[in-house]
Amino acid sequence: MTHDGAIVSLMHSHKIWRKQCQATCTIRRRFGLKNALDYLVSEKLLNFTEVAEQHPEFGAELPRFQAAVWEVFHPYELAGYLASLRPMTRKKLQKLLYVRGAARVAG
Repeated sequence: MTHDGAIVSLMHSHKIWRKQCQATCTIRRRFGLKNALDYLVSEKLLNFTEVAEQHPEFGAELPRFQAAVWEVFHPYELAGYLASLRPMTRKKLQKLLYVRGAARVAG
């Protein structure tokens, strides 16, 4: 990938997660908290993480996306949601969101 191509790709990765966070607010308002969590955390964050493993420009944006999730949802909402998931998915998301059990781990 050319330097210009990498810059464009990085800009797109930034736009992707930002738009997804914005859409989450609308989803939450229209369809409720669980649907918003399903959309942003279980779907978009996990998908973004998979892409980030193969594309460094997405990997560079992953910490910002993770932080944005904490801005969209209250820690208690995230902890309660994670507790409701199947063990394998819960463990993946706990690792991604730096959650141990029901509390956020200070970094």
